[in-house]
Amino acid sequence: MEFQFSQVENGACPYLENRNWTTHAFRTELMPVSIYEELIDHGWRRSGDIFYRNACAGCSECIPLRIPTRKFTLSKSQRRTLRRNSDVHTTLLPSAYSTEIYDLYTRYQHARHPEDHDTSPEDFTRFLCDSPVTTAVALYQVGKRLIGAGWIDILPNSLSSVYFVFDPNETVRSLGTYSVLHEIELCRRMGREHYHLGFWVSGCHKMEYKSAFNPHEILTDKGWRKHGITPCSSLHNGHEEIV
Repeated sequence: MEFQFSQVENGACPYLENRNWTTHAFRTELMPVSIYEELIDHGWRRSGDIFYRNACAGCSECIPLRIPTRKFTLSKSQRRTLRRNSDVHTTLLPSAYSTEIYDLYTRYQHARHPEDHDTSPEDFTRFLCDSPVTTAVALYQVGKRLIGAGWIDILPNSLSSVYFVFDPNETVRSLGTYSVLHEIELCRRMGREHYHLGFWVSGCHKMEYKSAFNPHEILTDKGWRKHGITPCSSLHNGHEEIV
């Protein structure tokens, strides 16, 4: 496959102050999942139909992080999060537009990212529903009430987290952590070896949580290497219906 690459100046860095964000990127409407999995192993990620790799001058703080799913173990805090959400039911569906999910997305954006809360249904669809690879959405519900939605790329030997939103009134549940735990368990059930969590940025508060899932691996110029502790435990987090 041939792609047309470009260098994109994205303005201010979203993670660290006083830095600019530059990427190498290309766009495609269709990407074989095996090729995308290889690209991830070389530092690439995707946003909608745009595939990008950070290329910021003098900075390499955005480090890809993945979790070896069969070695992952729970911390005490993560166990409490599972207990706190024992009433949550999850359903995995093909990624597609729905008014209910879009409404949850806009409420989340308004609460967490007010500068982006005016996303239209068309922009939402391009960002999360129309995917060049195989993408599913996990719905998190209490009874019939939708409290979270997480988009996941399904690759041959891994799952890759795309985006997660939750009901702003449910912050006490720590649904961001819960969704990661759920998706790690989903990897195990699907026989995938790794769970990709995107970029980890040391010193960035909103990205630090990723290093709390142990053990994990980070991508270096010599490939993936171990990073984080290796305790011993097991993982189980509720009930799931795969449709």
